[in-house]
Amino acid sequence: MGDFYVTQQKGVADGTEVPPARADGRQVGANKSVTLASKPTNQAYAAGDRLYLGKRPAGTKLTDIKLTTGTSLGTTTIDVGDQTTADKYVDGKTLTAVDTPTSLGPKASTLDDEPSDDPHEEIWATFLTASVGAAVALTFELEFTGIS
Repeated sequence: MGDFYVTQQKGVADGTEVPPARADGRQVGANKSVTLASKPTNQAYAAGDRLYLGKRPAGTKLTDIKLTTGTSLGTTTIDVGDQTTADKYVDGKTLTAVDTPTSLGPKASTLDDEPSDDPHEEIWATFLTASVGAAVALTFELEFTGIS
């Protein structure tokens, strides 16, 4: 049986570097910050509409995206991404659980990325397949991990 080391511990805990490297504090022992983004309850969205959720702080990575809704979204699917890639973090998720914070992502392909120092990445939700009524309460909770 073999021992293996995660990417964040190579050179730190596996003995491949002398002296050992220091763990990247943006990923190991990192601080968490949260951005709440609530949909205005007087706005309705059609399929294809986008909702601005906020910016990813420089030196962080997006580690969790929770959505809580006061009404089932039925067949509405949601992408979460940046300005150029609508589904960078979440691709076509639906949410029918009411008043239950539900983690939608991020995708493994972005969660394993290095934290970015770009302070300009905007996070957007795109509503697909069906509309979202004006009275529907939605709150996104974006969790970032990094050095603050």
